[in-house]
Amino acid sequence: MSHDLVETATMIVDLARALGADEVTAWTSKGTYTDVKQRDGTLEKWQDSQSRSAAAALYVDGRYSVHNTNDLRPEALRHFLSRAIDATRHLEPDPDRGLPERADMGMADAALDLVDAETIDVDHRAWVDAMQSATTSAIPHQLRSAEGFVWSGSSASAMVTSNGFVGTSASTEFGHGAEVSMEDADGKLPEAYDYAVANHQADLPTIESIAQSIADRGTRQLGSSPVPSQRGAMLVENRVASRIIGTLVGPLSGGAVYEQRSCMTDKLGEAVASSAFSLFDDPHLTRGLGSGLYDGDGRPTRPRTLIDAGILQQWLIDVYYGRKLERPPTSGGTSNLVVPPGTRDAAAIIQDLPWLIHVDGFLGGNSNASTGRYSFGIRGTLFKNGEAVQPISEMNISGSIFDLMGGFVEAANDPWLSGSCRSPSLLFDAVQFSGA
Repeated sequence: MSHDLVETATMIVDLARALGADEVTAWTSKGTYTDVKQRDGTLEKWQDSQSRSAAAALYVDGRYSVHNTNDLRPEALRHFLSRAIDATRHLEPDPDRGLPERADMGMADAALDLVDAETIDVDHRAWVDAMQSATTSAIPHQLRSAEGFVWSGSSASAMVTSNGFVGTSASTEFGHGAEVSMEDADGKLPEAYDYAVANHQADLPTIESIAQSIADRGTRQLGSSPVPSQRGAMLVENRVASRIIGTLVGPLSGGAVYEQRSCMTDKLGEAVASSAFSLFDDPHLTRGLGSGLYDGDGRPTRPRTLIDAGILQQWLIDVYYGRKLERPPTSGGTSNLVVPPGTRDAAAIIQDLPWLIHVDGFLGGNSNASTGRYSFGIRGTLFKNGEAVQPISEMNISGSIFDLMGGFVEAANDPWLSGSCRSPSLLFDAVQFSGA
């Protein structure tokens, strides 16, 4: 772990205390990132970046503020903190702000393996060429354009507080994917994409598998159109299931609950989904993209059950909103959201149903955390008796998140690993589809 990040954060804490702050939290971070894109054999983008930054949360005379800077020279930090402390004194007091008890702070004891120490030098030029070329070769007909993209990066951070907590973290990231536009007979230009990301390059799916996935997705969209509106079964592909999970989790925020902006305000201990559905937050998954040893308050992370057999178990409450709600804090955010996988694959689920729309993409839309109402554009495929009948587009689903989750039937056995929402494909019943 970078010792200089801890040293800089400690210096910020010491300077702020000397300048009059009662309590201080300092964060420092640095990172490197390379992003490369190639379209139809021509390199379109090559971006190399390095960053260093710091932030300070200041508690001054019962008032609170957060400030950011990229200038980490000692004299610049002194000037930055002096102005920040003066500005904080003009704010309204907030007695619920302040650091947690030191005894409640610390880093969890878990081996996360988030840094790829073996992959040091990456040939991005050859990598992106292989990604774009494989995608182009996988779509021999009706391809208009193909763009391959690859990226890699590393980051490290430190958190130091005036009551003695010191936390550090580091990770690497690698990803590749592609996007294509197709030429449809009716003049439409449907698009398709896929990608994968991992902390270790060796964990990425092969370029060939990503290219074939994109080819299948693009081909399935040719000739798409809406079908008549009706209620029916919906299987949401694992890759896009995070849109549904996010709509469910968003209203769990302690801030939304406290400010009465959440449809979950009166749902603690109540059913918010069918008994077939459970949702966990696991910050200790090995090589998990959302894994971490401490949260934003400097408290050790721990696995949590958010929804158990349909029953809401807890909100996402940080220390500040825990004080306001007079409840023990859980953690103010999520890490790796996990929906337990089922026993059948998506094909077996589709085969069992007389009518089903398999959703493999969401297009726009919105949701309201206060009411739980949502409306999302969708694309995918209509199946009847297990057979693909028609690619669909220009349709949407709408309703209440409680009705949607109440109609959850089962999860497939295919959890999505290229993200912090590890959901398998999800089957719902009686979804309202609006189309032709």
